[in-house]
Amino acid sequence: MAKVTINMIAEKAGVSRGTVDRVLHNRGEVAESVRDHVLAVAKLLDYPLPGESPLKNKKPSHLIGAILPGNRWFDDNLKREWMRGLQDAKDIVEPLGYKVVLVECETDTPGEIVEAAEALRARKPDGLSLTGMDTDLMRSCIDSFAENGIPVVTYNSDLPQSKRACYVGQDPYRGGRVAANMAFRRIGEGERILAVAGNLGYAAHESRIQGFLDACAEAGIRKDQIVVKESHNEYYLTYEIVKKALSEMPDLRMIYMANESVAACADALGDQRKERGIMVVGNDLTTVTRKLLMEDRIDFIIEQNIYWQGYQPIILLKKLIEIPAFPIRENVFSNISVVNAESIR
Repeated sequence: MAKVTINMIAEKAGVSRGTVDRVLHNRGEVAESVRDHVLAVAKLLDYPLPGESPLKNKKPSHLIGAILPGNRWFDDNLKREWMRGLQDAKDIVEPLGYKVVLVECETDTPGEIVEAAEALRARKPDGLSLTGMDTDLMRSCIDSFAENGIPVVTYNSDLPQSKRACYVGQDPYRGGRVAANMAFRRIGEGERILAVAGNLGYAAHESRIQGFLDACAEAGIRKDQIVVKESHNEYYLTYEIVKKALSEMPDLRMIYMANESVAACADALGDQRKERGIMVVGNDLTTVTRKLLMEDRIDFIIEQNIYWQGYQPIILLKKLIEIPAFPIRENVFSNISVVNAESIR
């Protein structure tokens, strides 16, 4: 295992190297909340603290709720990454007097997520992390928390018209533009593209498609060359959409899977992808998409940092609870990376 350095602590804690140095060696003034946070990160990373650490486990005085949708919102691999991020955040904040409560929903319906939020409200939380479909019900729930002084941080799919404090996750609009950039050199005059969204009721899915369409238009790909379909992340519906497109569009050259049913697309294509010169671009490096890449059944995956989406909302909520006027950005976007079979071997 690599030796833990002050730079590593600074990066994990989200502070400067100089701040870490002052905390660890008692050089200069540092706010108590910052000192506790840095020491918690150092302890988490097993950094040898000089002398006896002033950090002590405190009786929980603040409650942060985190809601995870069900209905396969994340596949098993992505869920593990999100949970790993949440656990690391818990390890940092809970010794400092915070209690993080996770509620896992059975579905991703707005009604169940709002019900989970209301159940947490009864426990008098100081902050809330959630995601869900961009509906009036969800926005109303978030607004109610915010109006009562309880900050809400959204992750993975935003609710931008709500009073949430911040969104953490991939910039889906930019992700769609990245996918479109891979089409520019592949699509010729009159050739076609199929873009399959999951559920356009989610802000993230709608933004991905809009980013894709805008970037294609800027590159001179006509609107009538692109067919957009909605599959609600259902395997059989996705399969039928792709199968029908193969039958009706002999000039199909690219499929952009802006949803989770990438396996259904690969299965519908069968042996035709290479024969017809069809490029397949999907989202999220899951156990399934990794296997499809390695089997050369799809070409590219646009990855997002799911670990960060579990970790960062809790850290931001801690800051907002301690300093309500903390200057926080409206959107905290993760890096976007594109992977293929060669890059993950």
